[in-house]
Amino acid sequence: MGYRRQRFEARKVRRLVRHIDPWSALKLAVLVSLSLWLITMISAVILWTVARNAGTVASLEEFVNSTFSLQDWKLDGEFLFRQFALVSMLGYLGLAVATVVSTLVFNLISDVIGGVWISVIEEETARPM
Repeated sequence: MGYRRQRFEARKVRRLVRHIDPWSALKLAVLVSLSLWLITMISAVILWTVARNAGTVASLEEFVNSTFSLQDWKLDGEFLFRQFALVSMLGYLGLAVATVVSTLVFNLISDVIGGVWISVIEEETARPM
């Protein structure tokens, strides 16, 4: 093949994490939560459109009407979407709040035990062997 694989020597360093800024954790958690909410909403619209076009929603409405002897029961997609959007938004924002609370608990525990040691491989100092 004509190329030689180059090996690198990297330095393994231990770092101590003693504090995580709750404000930074909140900003990151809200950004991630809103992104997940947007992805969830887009996938819900796609799923509803596919189900509506495939006839699944109509067959479900027909099944409920025949089973419960109803005249004209229909699934209201707009109402379902609004309710799902509200509930999922509250859930994702609750996830962001739980992240901040977890950060605060980590900071409290870190004060007692002195922090958490992590090992990091420094790639900037890697040099060819």
